[in-house]
Amino acid sequence: MSSYTEQEELERLKAWWKNYGSSIIVGILLGAAFLAGFRFWTKYNEEQLHAAAEVYERMFQSFQGNNPADAQRLGESLVNQYGSTPYAGMAGLLLARLLFDAGDTVKARQHLQWVLDKADDAAVRHVARLRLARILFDAGDKEAALTRLNVKNRAGFEAEYEELIGDIRLAQGQREAARSAYSEALNYVNTSSPYAAILKIKLDDLGPEKAS
Repeated sequence: MSSYTEQEELERLKAWWKNYGSSIIVGILLGAAFLAGFRFWTKYNEEQLHAAAEVYERMFQSFQGNNPADAQRLGESLVNQYGSTPYAGMAGLLLARLLFDAGDTVKARQHLQWVLDKADDAAVRHVARLRLARILFDAGDKEAALTRLNVKNRAGFEAEYEELIGDIRLAQGQREAARSAYSEALNYVNTSSPYAAILKIKLDDLGPEKAS
């Protein structure tokens, strides 16, 4: 009985392997290929990140060293070659700064828009949006600037958004709306910080609040 059972189990195993063995082999091969591909992709991403970091460091050094031409060249190279890395968004911000300082607001806006569209880091996108809105405001396009600032998720940048809204409302002659925005901005900053002092000065410049 024992010999028969063992033989029976062997036959069952043979039949099972005949039906499913090839699928298992394919699955193993696919798994191995996926693992190899994942390791290659991880290594590739790490190399891209490392290379982008080096280029950004050189760009920033050129910027600090008052060499805007070299900084711009490095920044454009970084954006073009390593656009999927976090450093590309940071380079885009710095490129916009360089171009704005050079008086080319059109290209500065283009780089800020690129950062808004492509950067993964939310903080980098907030900075780009605020700077873009400020450029629009300075150019006299107040409504376009306000439209840019009309976002719900401002995490960590609430004060900056409200301050700029206050500046725009004041320029539009809407003093009470400006007061409301500056007051709202104060809710998000340390009351003893230099930033809070600036906001308080803006509020004081508006004079006493109108009685309702």
